[in-house]
Amino acid sequence: MARRVLALFGKAPVPGAVKTRLAPELSPSRAAELYEAMLLDVLEQHARASDWELALWFTPDDAAGWFAAHAPPAYRRLPQRGADLAQRMRTLFEVHAAEGFDRIALRGTDSPTLPLARVEQAFAALEHFPLALCPDRDGGYNLIALREPQARLFELELSSASVFAATLARARELGLGCEILPAHHDVDTWSDVLRLGPELDPARTPRTLALHRSLTRA
Repeated sequence: MARRVLALFGKAPVPGAVKTRLAPELSPSRAAELYEAMLLDVLEQHARASDWELALWFTPDDAAGWFAAHAPPAYRRLPQRGADLAQRMRTLFEVHAAEGFDRIALRGTDSPTLPLARVEQAFAALEHFPLALCPDRDGGYNLIALREPQARLFELELSSASVFAATLARARELGLGCEILPAHHDVDTWSDVLRLGPELDPARTPRTLALHRSLTRA
């Protein structure tokens, strides 16, 4: 049977280091509060519902204590490794493959309303394709799943607005079939925050919902 792991990338919610594109509507401290709420909601969603192993790759290194105190115990915690996002993603897949996993999914923590079913869909897609991607509205993607490491897939500018299209093009170059999952969206800008409200669920996203109401109250 295939060994499955869901890995999440998380940052310590330090003002000025997370969600900087929410300025000027939110101060650095309020933006960090929102990110913390989203992060903790996402971590708890998967800790309650997952049928696979869980790994939380955190940054910066000196945030180990914060994540030890706040992350559910279901997660194995590892520091992110690499000078940039591409290297950190490449390393994650290499490490988990070396551990014996042959179904590896990575999602960010910027999309608190991404349906839990999307991860199951990603793992199901890997039964037929070597790659699965869930696009978001800004041209990136919020979930990627692979059967095995593909270093060249990450030899791209991952912060660009066309990274999803560029990743698909690179997959074609590498001969990797890909299943594209139903699109969702991250929360990066104030307009994203304003669109978020109707999707928030008091059972799944209580922290994000409460903070969203305080931030957007007239």
